Formats: sequence, C-alpha cells, structure tokens
Amino acid sequence: MIEDAEHIDLSIPFLLPQFSLRGRLIRLHTLNKEILNQHPYPDPVAKVLAEFLAVGAGLASLLKYKGVFTLQTKTSGSVNFVVVDVTHDGNIRGYAKFNSREILQKGDFKDLIGKGYLAFTVDQGLKIERYQGIVTLEHETLAPTIEHYFDQSEQLETKIFIASEKTEEGAWKSSVLLLQQMPSEKVEEETWTYVDSLLATLSHKEFLDFSTPYETLLYRLFHEGDVTVFEPLSLQAKCRCSKERIKTFLTTLSSDEIEGLLEKGRLKITCEFCNHVYEFGRQDLMTIH
Repeated sequence: MIEDAEHIDLSIPFLLPQFSLRGRLIRLHTLNKEILNQHPYPDPVAKVLAEFLAVGAGLASLLKYKGVFTLQTKTSGSVNFVVVDVTHDGNIRGYAKFNSREILQKGDFKDLIGKGYLAFTVDQGLKIERYQGIVTLEHETLAPTIEHYFDQSEQLETKIFIASEKTEEGAWKSSVLLLQQMPSEKVEEETWTYVDSLLATLSHKEFLDFSTPYETLLYRLFHEGDVTVFEPLSLQAKCRCSKERIKTFLTTLSSDEIEGLLEKGRLKITCEFCNHVYEFGRQDLMTIH
C-alpha cells in the first residue's frame, strides 16, 4: 500500500469478473490543491473543477492512447468554460472560466454550468487522426451526461459516481468511482440493480475518506464480484506549457502582429492553465522571426 494515502493522487483500476464489469477509482487531493491554487476560484467553481479533474482522470484511464485526453465544456452558465487535460502517463492540468458577479447567487451544477456541450478529445499527434465525441449538457449533474454518452455513442453501459468536499484545511478532495461493462460482454439489468444496491451502502463520508486503503474500500463494496485490484497509476499536476511551445506559436504570427502585442518593448504571455508568465524582449523576438 502507498504511504500517506491521504495525500497521494491515484487512478486505481479493478475488475469485477463475476459481474462482467471493469472499474476505476480516482482519488485526488494534493493535485487538486496545486491546480486550484493557481487561480482565485470561488468555492462553487473550485468544486466543479475538482470534480472535472477526477472525471477526466477516470475517463482517460479507460482509454489506450499515447498523447493527451481532453475533457472540455462550453456553456451559457456562470462557469462557461472548463477544460481538463490528462496525458497517458498521468500528468493533469485544468482550468475554469467564470463570471464572478453571477457565482455568488448560484451554487448547484445545473445553474453554474447552464446549457452547452461536453466534449471528449484524444490527441495522439499528427500521425494519428484525432478522436472527438460530443454530448449535450442537459442533466442536473455531470454523471448522467457521461453515462448517456457511453450508452448512446460507445454502446457501453456505464455508471459513474462523483463526490467532492472542502477539507478543514481549505483544500478540495474529489473522487470518482466508474463502472463499465467490459467490451463484448453483456451485463444483465439484474446485475446493475444489484451493483446499485451495493453502492447505496457507500456514504459520502466513506467515499471521501482517503485514509481508508483503496483495496479495503473496493473489497468491502465488491467482494461478491470477485474484485481484482491492479497497480494504481500515480497522478500529478503538471502543465504542458513551455517557452519553446510559445516560441513555436509566435513563429506563426507576422512581425506586425507581434508589434501590436508589445507593451513597452516587451511581450508577456500568460498560460491560462498554470498562470505562469513568459516574457520576451525585442531581441528575443528578433531571433524567433
């Protein structure tokens, strides 16, 4: 078991062969703190982003890819844009845009997000066609939207459970439990009903108690499904921005366009994800062009 489990961010794969289901348990704590501290998010926005980070990690873990999985919304709500990137090796970054004037009056998911869409994208580089799936955000919470997408677009019945809370120290925990029928397997309705009854025994407090070893939690819930737990993937907050990436972008701009961006002879570009500021002087820009 990994030490200091309370502060380790993990994606834990498991199988329930007796139920023909595969699953993922996601636990995020330190990662949330690092990402959420990069911007002054009000609590309702922090809660939404913390849950999206866990959901993004869970969905990415179901895929076989080498590149970046992106979960993204564009909506009419006071939280009008949320994006989470997850690389195949567990690096995660996330960002949310919001209208601060509206946030104070609105707290639940539906009011915060409003109408719009949720997009799933897998980018594996120039040599492999990019995959994208889109689903309308029309439910009261995030979980049924994702379940509907997998049921309709992938023909894989899926259940996802999402929870988050702010700790006494002011940090956010988030957790996701994801169950999905194994490809080429059929799961009877009675099985899903039984699994639902097992999950009904899991309290919000227990779900977010990361001091309980993940093996213990999964065995308590699913020992009748002959649960098999595999080695977890460690997750970490890590942005993909760099000065070299920005230089590459700047080569696509004309000299006049760059000149228009200068302030007092310097160009400042801020990464929306991590808030890191990159500065370029005229001499730097001359070497780029």
